[in-house]
Amino acid sequence: MHTFRVDDGIAHVVLDDGKANVLNPALCAAVRGGIEAAVEERAGALVVHGRERMFSGGIDLGLVRESDPATRATALQEVAHTMLALWTAPLPTVAAVTGHAIAGGAILAMACDRRIGTEGAFKVGINETRLRMVFPTWALVIAQAGIRREAWGATILEGDLVDPAAAVTQGILDEVVAADDHAARVAEVAAGLAEIPTRAYGGNKALLRSAEAARAGALVAAEMGGGFASDQIGT
Repeated sequence: MHTFRVDDGIAHVVLDDGKANVLNPALCAAVRGGIEAAVEERAGALVVHGRERMFSGGIDLGLVRESDPATRATALQEVAHTMLALWTAPLPTVAAVTGHAIAGGAILAMACDRRIGTEGAFKVGINETRLRMVFPTWALVIAQAGIRREAWGATILEGDLVDPAAAVTQGILDEVVAADDHAARVAEVAAGLAEIPTRAYGGNKALLRSAEAARAGALVAAEMGGGFASDQIGT
């Protein structure tokens, strides 16, 4: 069950569907609701947590294979708009990457301002190319903002999944810490970000990202329509 709480002025969305934390309407509702609640509660920062050993496995392939085009399009567009909403959230955001972060799961992490991974035998990366998928603009905009430019080819085009340490080198993650230290480090980073004046932080984030977010958002309906990747997944 996805949950929300506020502790000591820090908002937390904990994503836990008991499985792979796939990007679907339930997860999107939790993230969007968490952003709105964090703003309403005047939280100093928002932390998005995964479940143990799994941050997110990416877009729910059941949505891609949904037989009704209207249902498929609505759900997939909600995923896109949710990721853009998180990327432009008007307060500091931290991804507590507790394990695997694959494809859309890595985009979910990179939609947060800071990404803190966990040491372990986890896979991180955006492997859409390997899945015979072409990136929609919203995902590419978020990825290019996070990934170091010199790593765009290997990370975005080649689509290899890597371990957390290599994900730091690429820019998908900012840092990786031992599992026993992960919660404390996430709390430390979130507390530090919460000390920054939120109005100024949100305003400057908007200056950095709003134009690209608007451009990507305008293309969501065309790129995430009912046929998105349905002729590619599984082939």
